[in-house]
Amino acid sequence: MTPNDDPANGHARFDQLSAAVRESRPDDDPALIATLLAEPDRLMAESVLTSLVDSRAELLGSAASVAAWAEPLLDAVGADGFVARRVREWGLFKALQSGASVDREALAAASNWLQRKVVEEADSAVVLTVLGEVARTKRVRNLAKTRAGRLRSAGR
Repeated sequence: MTPNDDPANGHARFDQLSAAVRESRPDDDPALIATLLAEPDRLMAESVLTSLVDSRAELLGSAASVAAWAEPLLDAVGADGFVARRVREWGLFKALQSGASVDREALAAASNWLQRKVVEEADSAVVLTVLGEVARTKRVRNLAKTRAGRLRSAGR
């Protein structure tokens, strides 16, 4: 924010916080998380925290590393909210990407966001076959079945 910005302007605060996430490094996370947790607009804070989770989890290699990175965040926000669910879903995604066995119930209960991410990025015919059976929407089920067939044809 600049000195001319009105701190009551939610759009300006959102832009500033979003820019801070985009420009931050993992070493900045404790201070950034503290700033976000102090934000009076809970929905705004949750939105920006979710962006932070997404950007960090995308770079982390395993479910265990996502869980380790997110532990202090979850201690602060609790285990029941949207941010915690996104962290759990990133863990599930990373586990599926690493070849872990498919937890059918967890995949069926996953959000539309995760089911779409899996159908777009999974490289396992087994994962996609299960998703083709349990996905919430017909579109994702059909895409998963199609991609699973292509991967099987390619020997994956």
